[in-house]
Amino acid sequence: MNNVVVPLRRVPKIADPEKVSAMVVAGSGGASTTTTAFGLATALRLGTGEEVTAVDSTTDGGNLLARSRFRAIDPARSIEGLSSRMAETSSGMVVVGSSHQDRPTDPAMVDLLLESRNSARVYDVGTALRSQRLAPLIESGAVLVVVAPARSEPLSRMREAMTWLIATYGADTLEETIVVVSHQMPTSPVDLAPIRDALTPRVAGFVEIPFDPELARPGVLDHRRLSAATLDAWTDALDVLGTRVPPTADRFDAETEARA
Repeated sequence: MNNVVVPLRRVPKIADPEKVSAMVVAGSGGASTTTTAFGLATALRLGTGEEVTAVDSTTDGGNLLARSRFRAIDPARSIEGLSSRMAETSSGMVVVGSSHQDRPTDPAMVDLLLESRNSARVYDVGTALRSQRLAPLIESGAVLVVVAPARSEPLSRMREAMTWLIATYGADTLEETIVVVSHQMPTSPVDLAPIRDALTPRVAGFVEIPFDPELARPGVLDHRRLSAATLDAWTDALDVLGTRVPPTADRFDAETEARA
């Protein structure tokens, strides 16, 4: 008999996974927000076994559903009004595709709907950070995950995006922001040490996703083909995210009542 050894995945340090709400935004074009949103949601699903939903909230159509659709959604898990844009990934995580541009879905309403189903939510926002329809998510406490590839020009543009965040939502926003640098080549063309040293004291966390040829391949993403190092890096980001989970509605109501 052949023995099959299945490595145990490290459990992310998140006490209440169902309370997770995170927005994965691009610091520049081609930043790998789709694969990062897929990765964070997958690592959370594998590590906790809880319900996790990845949502395409880009304004340009996006491709999250196309890249991660592995099987048809179980009817018991479908949501009325979204069922035609839902599927399951290789890990059993639910993915929701972007809506028609003429009838964009309100991300805040989707967030409330998924929260009521006790599902963790990871949003692929792409370059739509400045979209007004995303403001309620940020203001409600969704954790920001800013992604940039390990190249000089995109990293400079990421700084512009973070400057906009500070100007729009205040300096404290960076303290709730996770920076993810995605390595899209086997060898980094830039020295990330100065960037890491400059950002680490100002942001919630700085995580590097190693080069993984599977992420660069066209077609549907299958988590079983990804390297352990890639999944571990996404779990590292989840560990930071776990300390930034927004308060529950009950806690918010109690705090409001106490102040009154």
